Amino acid sequence: MHKLNNRFNYLRRMEALAAVVLPIVFILDWRRPATDVHWPLGLGALVSVSYLLVQGALYWQLKHSALSASAPLPSYFCRLFNAFKASNLVLFGGVALGFVVQILDAGWSAQLAWPLGIFLFAMLEHINYYHYQLMYDTSASVRYVLRNRRLRKAALGVDLNRGADRAAVC
Repeated sequence: MHKLNNRFNYLRRMEALAAVVLPIVFILDWRRPATDVHWPLGLGALVSVSYLLVQGALYWQLKHSALSASAPLPSYFCRLFNAFKASNLVLFGGVALGFVVQILDAGWSAQLAWPLGIFLFAMLEHINYYHYQLMYDTSASVRYVLRNRRLRKAALGVDLNRGADRAAVC
């Protein structure tokens, strides 16, 4: 239990740190005179990534607290994360629409490369949290993929599907 608690705590800290540091790093880089970025779409993509990373940090915090207290996830868990899941799709739709409008209006330009890459990363994070685990950073998780020849279900998605340990109705 101690190792699992440490893992949840580590994941929470790293997700929260990345939610703050990634936008700062990109914004500082984009402010350089030599960098030409489409700012509105870049900021939309950064908001998408940070929003997802905050969701991840909150999820791991709730898992850590539940494990520490030997209790199920809180009763609001399913409502909150189902709302996050839906709001992610709305946010993605808005950013994607922005890309479509920009490309139809002015065509593709190199200014869109970084924003598009960050936006694709945000969509992959959504899949990683709510559908299938895409990050395999332990030998056990790599062995699972090799042994089963398929991706593991995302922990958050599993918790939502089983009703958060039957304590809440999803």
